[in-house]
Amino acid sequence: MVKIIIEQLNNTTINENLIQLVANLIIITVILLIGFIVNFIARNLILKYVKKLALKTSTTLDDLFIEKKVFHNLAHLAPAATVYVLANQLSLYTSIIQKFTMTFMIIIVVISTFNALDSIVEYTRFRSPTKGGPLKGIIQVFKITLIVFSTLLVIVNFMGNSTAWAIFSGIGGMSAILMLIFKDSILGLVAGFQLSSEKLLNLGDWLEMPKYNADGEVVDISLSKITVRNWDKTYTSIPAYKFIEDSFKNWEGMSKSGGRRIMRSIKIDMTTIGFLSQTEIEELKEVNLLKPYLEEKQKELSNSNYSNNVKENLNSRKLTNIGTFRAYIELYLKTHPNVHQDYTLMVRQLEPTISGLPLEIYCFTNTTAWVSYEGIQSDIFDHLLAIVPEFGLQIYQMPTGSDFQNLLHTD
Repeated sequence: MVKIIIEQLNNTTINENLIQLVANLIIITVILLIGFIVNFIARNLILKYVKKLALKTSTTLDDLFIEKKVFHNLAHLAPAATVYVLANQLSLYTSIIQKFTMTFMIIIVVISTFNALDSIVEYTRFRSPTKGGPLKGIIQVFKITLIVFSTLLVIVNFMGNSTAWAIFSGIGGMSAILMLIFKDSILGLVAGFQLSSEKLLNLGDWLEMPKYNADGEVVDISLSKITVRNWDKTYTSIPAYKFIEDSFKNWEGMSKSGGRRIMRSIKIDMTTIGFLSQTEIEELKEVNLLKPYLEEKQKELSNSNYSNNVKENLNSRKLTNIGTFRAYIELYLKTHPNVHQDYTLMVRQLEPTISGLPLEIYCFTNTTAWVSYEGIQSDIFDHLLAIVPEFGLQIYQMPTGSDFQNLLHTD
């Protein structure tokens, strides 16, 4: 094409060098015009068709590709490739135009690949069983590898293979320094694989790590760090490898189980513990929950004392207020509508302390929602604390100023 234009211009009085320059400028103009037309076709015809096709499919991945402009960026390859091929028609600037065009196409491919990978992360984040797992970290490693590889291609494109490999060999010699620079990333990648393979941590999990003041939901798992949104709406970023080095608590198992544990004690004043009189037993029989228990227990104790020929003295078995109260709590929990009946439920005495006798309640609610759980737990202990005096018991409480004042007034 250049020869034809030069032959036409040779009929004029223009200088030969100028003729060649003008011919190449004309060809460049034609190439740019063709590239513009190809770009128009790619963006306004092909791209629009691809968008319509993506909207008709049932999957959302192609919709994310549209949103992240993957196809939009790839459309730039058509005019770039056209310019690269037509540049062979030039007698001048062919090499430099093709090198810059090739570099442009490499950059477009890298950007489009990055956008496609981001779309895949977003697509799998809330759809896979592991909610993405270490996928983001793996993709970040892939991105770093792609950047290194594409940089090498650009260097090869401009300087040739020998220069590129010389630079690459120099980078290999600096591997120790690079490993030091990317230490957190490498350790984070290893930690991500380990956390994923052992299913220790996923997006959305409730994480508690007191060493780093982290107590909340995992909102991001990247190559080098894990971000936790705490319940006070602050954010904590923790290096990923710290989850292998240090201990942490993942509450996700509790959330999936459908029940949340209550384990709290009521401390009874031991000076108020004693045997129940017959009058007190009859009064407690008025409580519907306790009546069957008391009748069965009285029968059991009476038969035991009779068979062992034990008279009414210190050796005889009798009902105690603390034992009856413990039985009441257990019966109360077994009939409570918000207590999970399929999980462990017990009421037990712990070792007596200077603060009284701890009576521990161990059970599970049938919900894991935080607010509901706290409300159920509070309602249970509101009732138990209020009914303690009905058994002739008192809650242990350290003496306060008002206690001493009441004692002085009594005297």
